[in-house]
Amino acid sequence: MYIDFNTGLGEQSLNDLLPHFHPLSLTPASPIVEFETVSLPRINGIVLPQHPRDVKYKERQIQLEIYMNSIIAENFYSYRSELYALLVKPFPYYISCDLLPNRRFLVTCEGNFTTPKEKEKNHVVFSVEFTDVLGAAESKNTSLNPQTFEDERWSPGMNIEMRDDLEYSFKNKKTFSIYNIGDFRINPLRHDYQVTLKAKGKGVTIINHTTGERLKIEDEISKSREVSFIKQYTVANKKRLKTSGRLPSLDIGRNDFEIQNASDIEIVFDTRFYYA
Repeated sequence: MYIDFNTGLGEQSLNDLLPHFHPLSLTPASPIVEFETVSLPRINGIVLPQHPRDVKYKERQIQLEIYMNSIIAENFYSYRSELYALLVKPFPYYISCDLLPNRRFLVTCEGNFTTPKEKEKNHVVFSVEFTDVLGAAESKNTSLNPQTFEDERWSPGMNIEMRDDLEYSFKNKKTFSIYNIGDFRINPLRHDYQVTLKAKGKGVTIINHTTGERLKIEDEISKSREVSFIKQYTVANKKRLKTSGRLPSLDIGRNDFEIQNASDIEIVFDTRFYYA
């Protein structure tokens, strides 16, 4: 098991941080869908009024099974306290394991677990429960990493196809397609999804015809000012631009985009993908 606290140190092995603890398994629950339902007179069953794109995936639990051996009884309680201090934080962080390569989970740990000690034993197997706050696994790499198995950045089960025509950066194209190879829709407000644009024009509009979403930049932009779309913000040279709409999300599979009222276009989609 690996932990990344977003401190700039990157991933660190639990066994390296606390050598007396050995992870045995990491088991995420299945994705949990929250449907809105309506019951209507003379209609059997229930009616699902939501569009599939509006269905919500809830948080889920992840169970980590750990083996601890303190060798001597005097160490048992101090080692246990070290584990509590390491895992129970007031902020979310990432965990991952070799059994699910190239994926990570954004989690919190409430600390509602114990490591009971039997009288004559200095070792124990116990479980720690995490909450997967996104309800999905996140790819460790982004769309800017080539989607092949050669450099081990992607793994089986991540929907990597044997094709080399999937592009995420475009130059002088007003229409193009972006592929979301994950199992979940990508939301710019919630996910690690960033877009940068260099272009000339006024009223530049980015449209995802697949989802019907669009964003219009009301201000005039020039090629010398790179525009960044970060969550709900549209920024150029550290200054927020006036916009209407929001950066289109990415539906599962193919997304057909169009850019209007712009010339000399360079656009880059840098996103992670999300998996069950």
